[in-house]
Amino acid sequence: MTDSMGLLPDTRAPERQAPRLLIVDDCEDDALLVEAELARRGMRVSWRRVDEPVDMAAALAADEWDLVLCDQAMPAFDCRRALQVLQRSGKDVPFVVHSGSMSAGEGVGVMYEGARDFVPKGDFARLLAVIERERQALSDRSAVRHAVRRIRELSLFDHGSMLPNKVNFLARVADWMACRRRGAGRAAAAMFVIDVDQFMRVNLGYGYGAGSEILLELGRRLAAIVPAQGVLARLEGDLFGVFVPGVADEGQAEFTARWLLRAVDRPFASPRGALRLTASVGIVLFDDAADQAADVLTQAELALAECKRAGGNQLRIHAAGMSRSSLEAFALELDLRAALEREEFRLHYQPIVGASSCHARGAEALLRWQHPVHGLLEPDRFVPIADRTGLIVDIGGWVLAQACLQGARWRKEGVEGFEMSVNVSAVQFARPGLLAQVECALAQSGFPPSALILEITESSLMSDTGHAEQCLRALKTLGVRIAIDDFGTGYSSLAYLRRLPIDVIKIDRELIGEVDRDNDAEAIVRAALAMAHSLRLKVVAEGVETAAQEILLQASCCDSLQGFRYGRPAVPAAFRFGSLTPDR
Repeated sequence: MTDSMGLLPDTRAPERQAPRLLIVDDCEDDALLVEAELARRGMRVSWRRVDEPVDMAAALAADEWDLVLCDQAMPAFDCRRALQVLQRSGKDVPFVVHSGSMSAGEGVGVMYEGARDFVPKGDFARLLAVIERERQALSDRSAVRHAVRRIRELSLFDHGSMLPNKVNFLARVADWMACRRRGAGRAAAAMFVIDVDQFMRVNLGYGYGAGSEILLELGRRLAAIVPAQGVLARLEGDLFGVFVPGVADEGQAEFTARWLLRAVDRPFASPRGALRLTASVGIVLFDDAADQAADVLTQAELALAECKRAGGNQLRIHAAGMSRSSLEAFALELDLRAALEREEFRLHYQPIVGASSCHARGAEALLRWQHPVHGLLEPDRFVPIADRTGLIVDIGGWVLAQACLQGARWRKEGVEGFEMSVNVSAVQFARPGLLAQVECALAQSGFPPSALILEITESSLMSDTGHAEQCLRALKTLGVRIAIDDFGTGYSSLAYLRRLPIDVIKIDRELIGEVDRDNDAEAIVRAALAMAHSLRLKVVAEGVETAAQEILLQASCCDSLQGFRYGRPAVPAAFRFGSLTPDR
């Protein structure tokens, strides 16, 4: 048995640039001759010679090779067996037969079995060309391997922080759970999910760039705290996961969680100076955990959701008694975070008709969610979640953009003077980006500002009258109109109607539903109409369903009507124009 190594340094390039040959040959002189002849032709190589299967297998396992150069036949070995050793190793290394006696037919046969080429001994010019060819192919394979490694990194690590991502985190937790089932390793552990409270406000108030830097800093702080045997991951956005073996009871879990929260306690740098944040933590002890890692994470996130519902800045350990409805609500929240990206939202349009003509003069854009499991969801199923999480800001921007685009299409199709009403949530109204969203929607669609009506509830206006006045006046500079939605169900003081730049009031459907059978409701509606007209405001009556309601509102000089009597919310293709009054 022979096992030797030869090397001539390449002064023109680093040693690693020289082709690395694994020579399978029983003759040392043949290997030296290959080295010398290739060097004479300008190629310096690094090589190792073996002549038995066990040595070849060891060499393949111990190092990386650019090419296997194999003699056809040796006393205890041959090229076909050598090819089998290479194939069993799983290494992607080109295999070239180097023989002094192999016929062309035999060479083709070995190539059919997996060899890359065959070269007669002594034909060093051809051998040089084969090595150069395979060296280029190696470069191509290296590029592919690099791409594969990069893809793996992207699939297993968060791009910004380079912390393990959700997939990686769950895989490592699953490995630990498998070891525990086999009786290996520590039996106790806990999972923690950490979420910064109301982080959307940071993004909106300081910019997404500043928000990203804060989260990267938080990741670094957590990494310095998590014990060496634990796992820290960035699951998504401002949500971090921590897995800590050895946590055996609730007391230890709470202590560990408070220790982790030290990462949030210190102020963060921001463009406006020091910023203090709070966070909430959901916890699962593995003694009470589910059988699958993903289910354990769901339990931890459910506990986190309970913290959020309680106002945040809390710890909560998952308990078996957490309600199914809470679990379903949390699952819906998770789905909602991706719904916009997956283009699952839809807009339906309900006609708003002139009271005298009952012709559609406009429409209200109404949001729907085409959930992949639950089907078409009404806003009451998901808008409260969107409000609580801040997702309504991005969703509201999408609604504005789509509604303006649709209004512009109808106008181009010949519907003159068509107006579009769009709801603005209280959360969206309170954030500083609303003006920019409206500007962008109008600019991209070409929809006339005067034809856009923003519907804002009384409660949104009255929660901060100073901000409300400032925001409304800024919106009015764009040329849009403002409507007060659900009028008559909120605040008793009506002074804001004179002070704020309002164009339209929409009388709530609860009042309209009683107007034809309740004298008090009729009196309130008539008074509201008279007051609005005295202030030169237009009035829309919502929830009109009967002919009696329609006749009374027409007699009271109501400007516009909306309700099932004129059409249910419909997709654009089903929206009807013209006279919409059913037979009385």
